[in-house]
Order: sequence, then C-alpha cells, then structure tokens
Amino acid sequence: MTVGRLVQGGEFNLVRSTRSAKQDIEQKYDMINLEEQIKLLVELQGLDSHIFKLEDALCEIPETIKSMEDEFKEKSVGLKNLEDGVKALQVNRKENEVELETKEGVIKKYQSQLYQVKTNKEYTALQEEIGRVRADNSLIEEAIIKILDQIDDENKKIAQEKESLKQKEIKLNEEKKALKEEEARLKTELEDIGKKRAALVPAVDKGILAKYEKIVRNRDGLAVVAVRNDSCQGCFRVMPPQVINEMKMKKDIVMCDYCARILYIEE
Repeated sequence: MTVGRLVQGGEFNLVRSTRSAKQDIEQKYDMINLEEQIKLLVELQGLDSHIFKLEDALCEIPETIKSMEDEFKEKSVGLKNLEDGVKALQVNRKENEVELETKEGVIKKYQSQLYQVKTNKEYTALQEEIGRVRADNSLIEEAIIKILDQIDDENKKIAQEKESLKQKEIKLNEEKKALKEEEARLKTELEDIGKKRAALVPAVDKGILAKYEKIVRNRDGLAVVAVRNDSCQGCFRVMPPQVINEMKMKKDIVMCDYCARILYIEE
C-alpha cells in the first residue's frame, strides 16, 4: 500500500513539474512578445543568409584568381617547353655540323693521299672510302636540313604562343582587377550587413537568440523557415494540424520535428 502511494505521488509530482515548466515558458514568452521575436528572427535570418552568401562569394574570389593564374602558368610552361625543344634541336644541329666538318676533313685527307698511292688497288680503296664518307655526309646534310625545318616550324609556334600568352596575360590582369573590385564591393556590403545585424541582435531575447544560433550552426545557416501549404520550407515535410495550431497561437517557439528548424507562418 505504501509503495502504491509513493508511485502515485511520484506521477503527480512529475505531471505538476511538467505543467509548471510549460507554464513558466509560456509566461516568459508572454512577457517578451513572442510574435515580435519571431519577426525579429525572420529579419535576422534574412541578414544571416545574405552574410553567408557574401562570405561564400568572398571565399570563391581568391580560388578563382588562383585557378586563372595556374592556367596561365601552365600555358607559360608550354611555351618554355617549346623553347627548350628548339634549344635541343639547335644542339643536335651543331653536333651534326661538327660531324660533317670532321668528315669533310677526312675526305680532304683521303684526296691528298690519292696522289701518293703507288698501286691501282690502293687508289681504288681510297676512292671507295671517300665515296662512303661522302654518302655519310649526304645523310648528315639531310638530317641538318630536316632539323633546320623543324627549328623554323617550332619558332613559328613559339611566336604564335608568345602572342597568345601576351593576350591571355592582358585578359588575366583585367579579370583579376575586376575580381579585386568585386571583392572590395562585397567586403563593403558585408560590413554594412554586419552593422545592421549588430543593431538588430540586442532586440532578440538572449535565450531565443542562443537557440537560433545553435540551429544556424547545425543546419547549414538556415534556422528559421516559413510554413507554406502546411509544409516546412526547410525539409518540405507536411506539418501536423497540431503544429499549425500551435504556430497560430503564438505562445511558444514552434520547431519542425523533422529538421529542428524554427517555424513561422507568413503573414
């Protein structure tokens, strides 16, 4: 019998405590004009949403500039590779010219020996050797001509690429200037919005503000959403009639059971 009384007494105390807490909350919201607080939250959310967009836009500008500069650097590396290729061709040409000059010297040496040989066999052997060297020289000369043609073609490409890079650099500088100007404009706008927010925040109840800011952090910057056609505009779930009625009564902060955002009905 005693145990039963204790349990019943505990349930009664729990119900009374819950009702008391709810009444305290309702009395608190009655004192602070909940309808006005919701309007302030909606205005605050509008400012914060604008701030988030401005901050995102400001973050994108340095990334955009870096991407543009990286692309330009890549093009510059392409030009350098072309120039290095021409240098390699010129080295190859010089090596072939040195070899050709050396072989020409060999031919002159063999030709001078022709007047010193004593037999037809020696004479014929020298003539054959001269013929082989001249054949090698012919191949070397063809290689040199081919290299010179390649150098000419590559130099044309280099000239075109230099002109293209020059135009790209002009365009890059113009776009960077425009982005820097946009960055300055966004910073000014962000500062103005920040001042408006700072002026608005003191009018919001501290407890409600703390709840709002916690939701903003956890819900990608969106803490206050309207209910349209009985649907939460944060998660687009249909709200039960009881939730709609609670919102219309304006006695308590009503939150979506699905996305935990603060709800309001657009007037």
